[in-house]
Amino acid sequence: MERSPKHLAPVPDGPRAHPGCRKGSRQARSSRQATHRKVGRNLPRLRGRTLQTDWFNDGRGGPPAVETFHLEEVRPLLERHYGAGTRRAAAGESQGGFGALSYSARHPGMFRAAASYSGFVHPSMHPHAIRAAMTYLGLDWQAVWGDPVAQRANWHAHDPHYLADRLRTTPVYLSSGDGTLGALDPPGTEPDPEIPGLEDPADPFPKDVVSPTETIMARESKALATRLTSLGTPVTTHFYAGTHSPSYWVREFRRSLPMLLRALGA
Repeated sequence: MERSPKHLAPVPDGPRAHPGCRKGSRQARSSRQATHRKVGRNLPRLRGRTLQTDWFNDGRGGPPAVETFHLEEVRPLLERHYGAGTRRAAAGESQGGFGALSYSARHPGMFRAAASYSGFVHPSMHPHAIRAAMTYLGLDWQAVWGDPVAQRANWHAHDPHYLADRLRTTPVYLSSGDGTLGALDPPGTEPDPEIPGLEDPADPFPKDVVSPTETIMARESKALATRLTSLGTPVTTHFYAGTHSPSYWVREFRRSLPMLLRALGA
């Protein structure tokens, strides 16, 4: 791949951080063959169970500091030594979708476009889901941003929905399934593993949902899309029947690629 002053930066999803993901994202990664020869693809990989943010850790900060690692260490390294340039776009699936939108909003102008495929792009909407998923994984859920009430300002400072005004001129692509079986789910697809506390008793999942994680992603993506539209942001959406599965993320990446390349001037 030729060196170029433009690059596409997929944000890793960290598959082990989302027990609702029925498979890892190797399939999605292997399919991301950008068709334009002057566009570089950079996918920093994370080990362990983490999120695309600098963790709060009871106000102490410190590791894991994923946002700082990606933007202050990986990005300059790519630009100095691997031919990456200053025209950038960010895209990611699952929690990588959160990273793509949160990074773009928290650092206006760093990315010319952003895309989320089944991302939890409005975490303040479902703090109980963050609690349930991280507890399921044996992690301290309040170590990420603190308590959602006492540290509400910190939650909002990372939530794309509350940072939407910073994305007014950034083209955004949002997609998600509804958690029911869809066209790309093979026969015999099993329901997601049960995660205690993931369902809100006040807003239960429809009976035909087999992927509750994806249902939550759809609700958050639609809420963000509504907010962005109200601000005049150039937003493209695709909502469909389907589960939290790499097969859909491959398709959605391909659908969003023309928008990402246009933003890069490629």
